[in-house]
Amino acid sequence: MVLSVIVQVMNRVIVGCLMFTAMLLSCVELRAWSGAGHMVIAAEAYKELSPELQTKVSEVLKSHPDYTKWEKAYQKESSSGLALGQYVFMRASTWPDEIRRDDRGDVHSHWHYVNYPLIGPAFAFQSGPATNDDIVFGIIQNEKVLTEAGASKEARAVALSWLIHLVGDIHQPLHCAVLINDTYHLPAGDKGGNDFYIKPADEPIRLHSLWDGLLGKSYDPRPSANYAIQILSEHPRKSLAELAKNKTAKDWSLESRTIALERGYLRGKLAGSKTQESAPPLPSDYTKNAKVIAERRAALAGYRLADELRHWLQ
Repeated sequence: MVLSVIVQVMNRVIVGCLMFTAMLLSCVELRAWSGAGHMVIAAEAYKELSPELQTKVSEVLKSHPDYTKWEKAYQKESSSGLALGQYVFMRASTWPDEIRRDDRGDVHSHWHYVNYPLIGPAFAFQSGPATNDDIVFGIIQNEKVLTEAGASKEARAVALSWLIHLVGDIHQPLHCAVLINDTYHLPAGDKGGNDFYIKPADEPIRLHSLWDGLLGKSYDPRPSANYAIQILSEHPRKSLAELAKNKTAKDWSLESRTIALERGYLRGKLAGSKTQESAPPLPSDYTKNAKVIAERRAALAGYRLADELRHWLQ
């Protein structure tokens, strides 16, 4: 009798652990830039703002539902050397990913991407399937909230957090494309590289995850802030012709689609697999080239986010 009870309890524990592991894996699969990547982009944008606008965004974020938590975390991490306003701004950039773990109705999971299908051999442009519930739509919606006369302080703070996050997301190429071929079928395709396994070293990894981690993986804000300074110094505004040419969220998503096609999937020539076990090796220079692209995309995202805040919060 006692043994039977013990076995039942152990089985429940094992099932619970498996469910928890599956939940964690699904969260990882759905993420965009890593938390570090989002904080890098946020730090870039914050550095580009005037002191007056830095103060303004800090005041807006004080009404965010997680502000108290961020403030307490800052007090524990005071050795980071960052000002509270910058620290909170960087932490706000990761919040839309963090709430996916919660049982909440406002996670807007479709706002993180747009599924432009990449269909060879011509790869002619086709629009995403849900134009009223994708990343372009999400950016526009949160821009509106920031200037809505009747919006509450909390709603504006949440919208600001979303905007910081989504401007980062839209510059991750694999958040704006899905591969469609004989292996990956419509409508989901390879889910933006989430079902496309490759082997950059000894362990297989999702192509999407490889791109997510190109701007770092640590949640320590100080290295992210330092990396932001490096990226901005290597990519000054005058070196980025796209800033003057492409002004809208739709434009930015189409930039990412093109990069996903040309440099992410190598116009359909990149070998991948639906299973980890059969994941093929990456070309030797792929990760190095991808990191160069990711840093340039991060620079564009940082400048554009700063420009968004000047426009919508001045």
